[in-house]
Amino acid sequence: MPSRHTQSARPNSRCSHAPECVPAAWLAAIALVVSAACDTPGVTLIDPDVASGPDTVTFHVQLEDSDLAQVLGWDLGVPGAEIQLHRIVDPFQPHVLNTDSAGNAYISNLLPGLYKVAGYRLLSNDETGPTGGVTRAFGDGFELELGGTGRVSLALASDRRGSLLISEVYDGGGTGALGDYHWATFSELYNNADTTVYLDGMLLGYSFGVSYSGRLTCEENQPFREDPEGLWSLEFHQFPGGGRDFPVAPGQVVTIAMDAVDHSQVDPAFPDLSDADFELGGSGDPDNPDVPNLPAMGPMTHPYGHGMWLLPTKVIFLALPADVATLETRVHSLGRSYVRIPTELVLDVTHGRGESPASAPPYIVDYYCLNWVNREFDRLESVVYRPDDDKRTSVQRKVLAADAGNRILQDINASRVDFSLGPYNPGSIEWPVARRNR
Repeated sequence: MPSRHTQSARPNSRCSHAPECVPAAWLAAIALVVSAACDTPGVTLIDPDVASGPDTVTFHVQLEDSDLAQVLGWDLGVPGAEIQLHRIVDPFQPHVLNTDSAGNAYISNLLPGLYKVAGYRLLSNDETGPTGGVTRAFGDGFELELGGTGRVSLALASDRRGSLLISEVYDGGGTGALGDYHWATFSELYNNADTTVYLDGMLLGYSFGVSYSGRLTCEENQPFREDPEGLWSLEFHQFPGGGRDFPVAPGQVVTIAMDAVDHSQVDPAFPDLSDADFELGGSGDPDNPDVPNLPAMGPMTHPYGHGMWLLPTKVIFLALPADVATLETRVHSLGRSYVRIPTELVLDVTHGRGESPASAPPYIVDYYCLNWVNREFDRLESVVYRPDDDKRTSVQRKVLAADAGNRILQDINASRVDFSLGPYNPGSIEWPVARRNR
């Protein structure tokens, strides 16, 4: 049975830019809104508020935790929350709205289409009195069809401190001095708890997501992408050790390299990972004898022989120790075998999507699914791109606060608000800090 501090890190059950504008009611879009609401857990659509105008969408933001809302004086709604709206056929230049004292925000002349909606609220220092001086963050996110009118409700989940978290993912470029060089990839874990955790036997990998959804419909892929019982994985690795060989102290960072070598020798923009804590095992690795290997344990081994490509655009997971041979296996209709990582073993999940201010509309619009992973694991994917093609950029979890000299990272189970882009930092937690609401 897992230790107390690892159990606390399991997924929490949390039930419940600038698009062009034209002045129109878009009555047909209202039907799409109602249809999408039925397929999007956590989304509530209410009849339009006539007082707000004939072509206005109203957003109402509240906390999932009604008791905490009452303590904070937010019974009517969350004031000062930020809402981002991104219509997916547009480059990533989102509308940004802020809620009023009753938790409402409004936008008029909104083009109909499929939108990503993200809500976020962070307590300022002078608002933490009701929480005993503890900084708290709240967030939600989902995708749904929006038209020119309607009312959308967001229920912001509260941050949870948890235990081991995925703190950073760097995709290794692929555009170095050698155009096909992909081996500078690394990921990081961080002990967000106040007790020591042991990595021995834990699983690190990626599960079914948008990368494998292009050849079938959303409905055909749904049993693999939205399974509440677990994550279906094609490729994952397992940490070595017999139980207590690899401790991780509170506030400690663990770096897992694809190849633990100095990649800056290939391109100065790539990181030196020769001091990584672990590297992924593979048949074609330039093995570093001073760095322990994570053997591949999934049903697929990457043919390039360097281990899996753990890219920030994949559904990445960390799970508690497991006997892989006992896990359920299922064959997808396209012929590949997947292993299910049970929900009760999953410690952390993050996933992202490539979205750039200058990018063309995504080519996958015709089969764009509302959820690429069950909302119990992650509510909405993070933004992934390289500003100005900067090969030093990674996806990093926000720093929420500090406790006893250690940084506390933000975990709302919503990658869209939990992660930001910044310069890679293998082996340390330096950036970015969660932005205070003004």
